[in-house]
Amino acid sequence: MRFKVTGDHRKVLEKQKFIEFEDVFSVDQIEKASQHVDEVLGKRARQLIDTQSCEELFTVGRDLWRDDPVLENFVCNRALAQLTAQLFHQKTLHLAFDQALRTTLRAGYPSANPATLQQKSCIQPLAGAVLIRLSGESHPLSMLPKKRENAVLFAPSLIIPWEIFFQEPRSSFLLIAYAPAKALYVCEKKDPNLHFLKKLGMGFGDNLNTKHHPLLYK
Repeated sequence: MRFKVTGDHRKVLEKQKFIEFEDVFSVDQIEKASQHVDEVLGKRARQLIDTQSCEELFTVGRDLWRDDPVLENFVCNRALAQLTAQLFHQKTLHLAFDQALRTTLRAGYPSANPATLQQKSCIQPLAGAVLIRLSGESHPLSMLPKKRENAVLFAPSLIIPWEIFFQEPRSSFLLIAYAPAKALYVCEKKDPNLHFLKKLGMGFGDNLNTKHHPLLYK
């Protein structure tokens, strides 16, 4: 996966705060990642995925890379981080977090109000993010990947209508967020996983470190 960021790419990003890159992944890579996402969600929920609500799966869907070597390789993709760094003019990128957005037979997520990713993140600031479609059909809204091999890169300041991820049954997305060198773990109460990093021994006001948030680009 090698892409050269051009002035045209940056113009599109400046205008709409997101841009889609085609054929970033192979179908095999996506299918393997989708399978492992479901496996980790099932282990964390300790129940069959289809018995869970979207909200329950969202709660256990943070930082799946920590529990699965396949997802660690997928999420910590240095070529993808390099593309993000070049697009958003970043000299250094840490992995901030990944987040599964998964529906089951029960679609709908009532608390998914429009907000930026930055507003819903306890890691601040964020540098950029990538949205990947793991399963489900294409959607007319342009910010969603048109096919599973594609990736949408977007600014943390993009206002996202979060309900679009939870309208179709058995759909699955993976969101990967990146942070610059000087980023902090803060008390952002809009983050549904506000206290996740406390399990790793971190406290509010702590800087990100390479032990818990790998350095992916420098």
